[in-house]
Amino acid sequence: MAINPKTSVPSRTAAGYLVEQLAAWGCKRIYGVAGDATLHLMDAIAAQDQIRYINCRLETTAALMASAEAKLTGQLAVCTATSGPGIVHMLNGLADAAQDRAPVLAITGQVERKKLGTGSKQDLNQQLMIEPLAVYSALTADARALPVQLNLAMKKAWSTGGVAHLSVPKDVWMDSVHGELYPPLVSRTAPPPQENELERAIELLKSWARPVILAGRGVKECKTELLHLAEKWGAPIMTTLPAKSCVPHDHRLYIGGLGQGGSNIAKDLLWEADGCLILGATWWPQGVVPASIPVVQVDARPENIGDAMPVSAAVVGEMASVLPQLNRAIGEGDRFTWLQRVQDLKQGWKSQLEREAWMDTEPIVPQRVVAALNRAVKPDAVITLDVGDHLLWFNRIFQAEEQEILISGRWRTLGFALPAAMAAKLAEPERQVVALAGDGGFGTTLADLITAVTYELPVTIVLMNNGVYAMERNRMIRGGLKRLGGEVNNPDFVAMAEAFGAKGYRVRQTEELETALTAALASHRVSLVDVHCDDTIVPHTKL
Repeated sequence: MAINPKTSVPSRTAAGYLVEQLAAWGCKRIYGVAGDATLHLMDAIAAQDQIRYINCRLETTAALMASAEAKLTGQLAVCTATSGPGIVHMLNGLADAAQDRAPVLAITGQVERKKLGTGSKQDLNQQLMIEPLAVYSALTADARALPVQLNLAMKKAWSTGGVAHLSVPKDVWMDSVHGELYPPLVSRTAPPPQENELERAIELLKSWARPVILAGRGVKECKTELLHLAEKWGAPIMTTLPAKSCVPHDHRLYIGGLGQGGSNIAKDLLWEADGCLILGATWWPQGVVPASIPVVQVDARPENIGDAMPVSAAVVGEMASVLPQLNRAIGEGDRFTWLQRVQDLKQGWKSQLEREAWMDTEPIVPQRVVAALNRAVKPDAVITLDVGDHLLWFNRIFQAEEQEILISGRWRTLGFALPAAMAAKLAEPERQVVALAGDGGFGTTLADLITAVTYELPVTIVLMNNGVYAMERNRMIRGGLKRLGGEVNNPDFVAMAEAFGAKGYRVRQTEELETALTAALASHRVSLVDVHCDDTIVPHTKL
């Protein structure tokens, strides 16, 4: 680092400045794939020891890892790729972050400035292409703009929850940058709720005789206050999948998830309720929820209010501030009949799940796989889920404790589970990490199984191997369509895992299931449990 004698401001290369600025913001890892337009950035990362570079095989994986890290930690995560095909491959993972409002910064190389707009090799208008996904995107055509651009990108991604992007031409990386480092933001706390909003919401909540609560991941830090409100108010609690562990599964007021993979009783009670309080959630599945139920929504982000449903009252504010005020304002009521209805339905639902969880068939039913996983994993494990019918079975059967559940929520991309598991193990190495994937989804990012092996990340992959894209095929069946495209051409996954350097376990019968899961979880290696299972149709499946 040189000092400019005229200004006493440190002088660095653009690449060096970018890496130092990321480190100053607390960045621990950069996920990426190197390319011609980022080689000087690779050199700058290699020259320091504060940020670890994770060398992926697929740019999609790099972006999904950044998205998953941001979801797990709540902090800014960073990924990088080269120009042209590099950024294009990265878009799928960035879309996942954008849709789930995870703070991710994408740094991409770009062709030399003299080649911009010429149609030369890998020349592409990156700003135009990423525009639908990014809260901020800029081309660093002059290294002197980099400090301001990078600061804006980091601030916007972190404060709003979303994707920010910088494209840096390959001839800019070694230009000089004269500038101090920007300090990280210290808080993104929402302002206190407006008094009139809160009063209107409380008035409406008090009027309901049969209330129900839908809790999302926004209640994660307020579990005690949530339970206090539910018990005092006499309101059963539904959860979104990421919030499944926010309520004890055996709590008398917990009624499961909402939606096709949720519980039947959640849907039934929502239709019988005279109002729903939505706390930190935007999930509101059309076709499952009643069209005209009054809704009060509480969220720290104003853009989430009324995002998926019309609301009767809204409160914008931090959950830690709003929930205590609701607890103080809402008195206990006589809801004996309503609470008895909840218990009656819960008992029947519990018996149904127990029957499904112990079905002994060949091929193994997915319910039995999820139930066995439930018994095998640690209470504080991180569980990453790919997209497919297995996710619905997980939501239906799994009884969460303190596990963290990571999903591709709104984007719903295949291939999420493995990258998310690797990112989770890097971010929180002391926790057990399990990826639950279908054979269709796993195939899209399986090349990066070698990344897990290379970095010695002892994640366990539980593979639901039924030879089909079950969700799509089962919808075809329900809709009376021909099943073209529903089959999956699978390799020998156990042999493949071992060729990658992982440990493989094959399960064909129920008596092998728990033994294999226990061994894999205890192996302290990258492990794949290949479970040959049935493609059972999830209830309420339709085209």
